[in-house]
Amino acid sequence: MSGRNKKTSQHPGTSRPRLDVPKQPTDRAIELVGYGALLMLFGIPAFFYSSLPESIPIHFGFDGVPGRTGPRHMIWLLPGIGIILYAGLMWLVNYPHLFNYPVRLTTENIYRQYRYAQRVLRMIATLVVVLFTFLKYTGVQVAFGQMDAIPTWPLLLLLAAIFGSVGVYIYKALKSD
Repeated sequence: MSGRNKKTSQHPGTSRPRLDVPKQPTDRAIELVGYGALLMLFGIPAFFYSSLPESIPIHFGFDGVPGRTGPRHMIWLLPGIGIILYAGLMWLVNYPHLFNYPVRLTTENIYRQYRYAQRVLRMIATLVVVLFTFLKYTGVQVAFGQMDAIPTWPLLLLLAAIFGSVGVYIYKALKSD
């Protein structure tokens, strides 16, 4: 357990200790991708806003075909939701002692379980922003008439990655217990 700060301060309302779990290079890379996707999520509307038609697609069906249009200022809705979700999830990463775990936490596994939980939360936050960025970019392409619909296979792939991350986390958490 060398290099690990095993603080034992307790958070009010829980008997789990607050541990300092340093970021690993993988965690930094996940966050870097997330920040890049956030920049793109806001950059796409900023870059294309002035050339968008007054009415843009704002709702798409399961087949990716636009179902409803609205004013072009609605292009900022998804980036707004995206930054709130990303910021909230990244804030929550700092409080692994408040999470629910699929295994009983012990002194032997708590550090590892915190690290796994923090990583999956970073991954989910990043994948959600990547998903939103994909939707924003393809939505702009539909608004310009460059595409008829949002392609469903990349959307399904991103959704599978989000749920797959949770599955991998549960597998690792149960396996390492």
